Amino acid sequence: MKEDIHTMSAGEASSVPAVGRSASEDTSNICAFPMQPEREAQQARATAQRLNIPFVDPLSASIEPDALALLDPDVAERRQVVPIRLVNDVLLVAMASPDEQIAVKSLELLTGHKIRPAAAPRSSIAAALHAAYNKPARRVCPKDRTEVHTAEEPGKKRAFNISVISNKGGVGKTHFSINLAYALGKTGARVLLIDADLGSADISNKLGMFPETHLMDFLQKNRNMEDLVVATDFGFDLICGTYGEFKLANLYYAQKVKFINHFKRIAENYDYAVLDLGAGIARTVLDFALGTDRTVIVTTPQDLISGYACAKASFSRFKELEEKLEGRLSGYRARLIYSPMLVLNQVADMAQGEKLFHTISKTADENININEGRFTLRPEYLGAIPYDKESLRNTEAKKKPLLASFPYIKASQCIVHMSKKFCNPEDPYDPSVKFRHSFRRFMAILSQKR
Repeated sequence: MKEDIHTMSAGEASSVPAVGRSASEDTSNICAFPMQPEREAQQARATAQRLNIPFVDPLSASIEPDALALLDPDVAERRQVVPIRLVNDVLLVAMASPDEQIAVKSLELLTGHKIRPAAAPRSSIAAALHAAYNKPARRVCPKDRTEVHTAEEPGKKRAFNISVISNKGGVGKTHFSINLAYALGKTGARVLLIDADLGSADISNKLGMFPETHLMDFLQKNRNMEDLVVATDFGFDLICGTYGEFKLANLYYAQKVKFINHFKRIAENYDYAVLDLGAGIARTVLDFALGTDRTVIVTTPQDLISGYACAKASFSRFKELEEKLEGRLSGYRARLIYSPMLVLNQVADMAQGEKLFHTISKTADENININEGRFTLRPEYLGAIPYDKESLRNTEAKKKPLLASFPYIKASQCIVHMSKKFCNPEDPYDPSVKFRHSFRRFMAILSQKR
């Protein structure tokens, strides 16, 4: 009989038996990480005692596959957590930082279960994640013979791609993209911001930058993407959009392939790439969004129905793409959980933001998930931004990011806090997708013909 998580003490949780091997068995052939220092284990034990929670070494714990499947591998790696077991609707999770209440609450939203945090050594968590998820990738090919590689060239790296979308204009999507790029750049990371809202040049307007070359020059003329990059005074590089009626949805197949090939090369020079996509739910816009590592949906209290509609539409396209990839790629296992990150902008206070997020999540459960067989829409709460109309007006007049003009106001601090959720140096990896790097998924999605 399984033990009740609520009644486990730190000492009891540390004695959990291993899966298929003894706790003393050498695991050097299972993962590429060294055993954690004893001091690190002692610190985790001290944290467990201080917080009155269990201590767990995930390398020697009996990890239930059903518990592991409750959390997306990308999220587990970024949060440095390992789901251990589920008992009476309570999920025991080994955490490197179990004292962060926001992290615990976020895991409850993501998994749909009450979380019982357990302190664990960070290096042990990393090793357990590696052993659980980092299985050898295979080369697979679509039936139309378009080759999809699953391994990067040795020594090559790529940017962590973040797309920002909304169902309508005026919700602060571009402001958020600019300030997210600024916040990531302040960490010392190399950041590229792309104004992919073709036809509006909204980032150019807000920053007062109007270079001679822009994204349409690349898509319609013989220009390299590298030629479009301009440095800003705010710690990130920029590829500007343009004015006109041309929309991202008008891209034809050859242009998408061209974007993929050039973006892959330029992404090797950056740690993060932020794509500010056009407002609306056109299919190609959603394809770009779903091809990135994380999709952020920006909405406001006044546009909550529109924000929910954006999540619903992108979920529908997510299902369609997963089923197509499943049918075209040999050995492909579809992702079954879609977790867009929601930003509630222009809120009266932080409590309103969290309340509205719960409204969207509950609506998704009652109107979508209850009727779904395989797929689940499970939004993740990225955060809320209080409305500061005067500061926004002043920063737009200065043609600067809000964080550069007013770094200490609450709205700015909220964006900085949200940016920290992306600060993970490791490449995301999802074994169920069979792509060693999620950029390959980006290529597979955008390369599809309608």
